[in-house]
Amino acid sequence: MKKTVLAVTLVTFLSLLSTGASAAKIAWSLADFDQPESALFDSSSNEILVSNINGSPVELNGKGYISRVSSGGEMLERYWIQGMDAPKGMALFGDFLYVADMQKLHLVDTKTGVLLKSYVAANSKMLNDVSIDHQGNVYVSDLLGGGIYRLQGDEFKLWLKADFISHPNGLLVEDDRLYVATWGRGMHEDFSTDELGKVYRLSLNDPSAAPKVLSGSLGNLDGLVRYKGNIIVNDWINGKVFKLKDGQAELLFNAGKAAADISLYQDKLLVPVMFDNRLDVYKLD
Repeated sequence: MKKTVLAVTLVTFLSLLSTGASAAKIAWSLADFDQPESALFDSSSNEILVSNINGSPVELNGKGYISRVSSGGEMLERYWIQGMDAPKGMALFGDFLYVADMQKLHLVDTKTGVLLKSYVAANSKMLNDVSIDHQGNVYVSDLLGGGIYRLQGDEFKLWLKADFISHPNGLLVEDDRLYVATWGRGMHEDFSTDELGKVYRLSLNDPSAAPKVLSGSLGNLDGLVRYKGNIIVNDWINGKVFKLKDGQAELLFNAGKAAADISLYQDKLLVPVMFDNRLDVYKLD
């Protein structure tokens, strides 16, 4: 496919978007996506991969795809991998990319761009975020159905279902711990909830053990990353981006409504903005 260079907006302004929020700089923005849900930096290629839902987030339409973007904001290949339904969260392990897509977890060879295999979680409803431990076990949240699935070897099945994570979303594996950002409780058709979501820490060795609650009720939480010892998490519905430190949440900035699955590369925060079909990249320091 011929490479298409899209306009990259270089922004040098500071944004104070709500009372008490820190200033945030946008390094660059890139448009021309189709409901981007997740952005992930691939250090082996120095590229950013972006999942595009391209339709309803619960629709099985075969129109979803993955894009390749340079680390400086140039569209390298808009339709790198096609034929998915509503792809969302992604994670890398070696030369392989794992993509959550409704009831499926896709395995992609990043060197060739070939979709090698799809694992099906028959009882799931909307697989969302993905994180991988050092042994290569893949953990996947089911936002609508609840619970967390695990791919271990070739076996993909429910790993944990608990009331406190009735709608889990963002996942982050660190050593023998799994951090979970939840959407909240009592979800409605418009994805709003009766109760806002929190951040929890679970034991990978003993998932049935009582979790540690790391935050109060923050929002309908989506992405979850670690930066300089602190957790950064974002609220999809209201666009707020928080930093968690010692049990306290600090509002960093507002990325706009439908800011989806955040991730990091170097000192930059990747923020796909679903409704605006745009990827914003913020400089954290």
